[in-house]
Amino acid sequence: MGSSIPVRTFVISRIGTLGYKSIYSLVALAAFIQLCYVYFSHRHAGYHLYTSGYTIRLLAQFIMLGAFIVLLQALVTGNPMTTRAELSGKFVGHGQGIQRITRHPQNFAFGLFGLAHLLANPYVGDWIFFGGFIVYGIVSAVHQDQRLLATGPEEVKRFLAGTSAIPFAAIISGKQQLAPGEYYPPALAAAIVLFILMRLLHPMLFGGFGA
Repeated sequence: MGSSIPVRTFVISRIGTLGYKSIYSLVALAAFIQLCYVYFSHRHAGYHLYTSGYTIRLLAQFIMLGAFIVLLQALVTGNPMTTRAELSGKFVGHGQGIQRITRHPQNFAFGLFGLAHLLANPYVGDWIFFGGFIVYGIVSAVHQDQRLLATGPEEVKRFLAGTSAIPFAAIISGKQQLAPGEYYPPALAAAIVLFILMRLLHPMLFGGFGA
């Protein structure tokens, strides 16, 4: 609702892009904090769907490693669909690095995070919460694409035409190549380090892993 074209256009006309983004971010953060509070107050609630054995837990960890890698590559690769590009007015009309796999790498990372935690937490309550990350990743990507197709500058529309929202679809169709040379090795190393740290700290911070 708050990010719909009519509402967004009206608010930006009154307080500017930065003001709109600031208010929108604060509202989203407040809502997310509430969701986290409810979830952590009712963890592992509901029906137990299955037993997550060693293989499933190991798969979940590999998926989380992938989520860290995708997220950090997304953060260090300029994207014409981001707030930074919108505020600066500097747009790139082609995909590069992780954007060749998907133009929504951060959403992809959120989806991987949700999937990994779905696998490792086989309760209905957990699935509702972590499934929300997957739903958010999909719905927000579709919404952003529709909005930018309608209102975005020509560079962004070219970016949309040459990339795919569905991971690897643009590569399979021949629009893009994987181009491993465009990835940032320091970001890859940082993702691995963060994954190891989170794996070690996760039992203390959030439980799990036999804690």
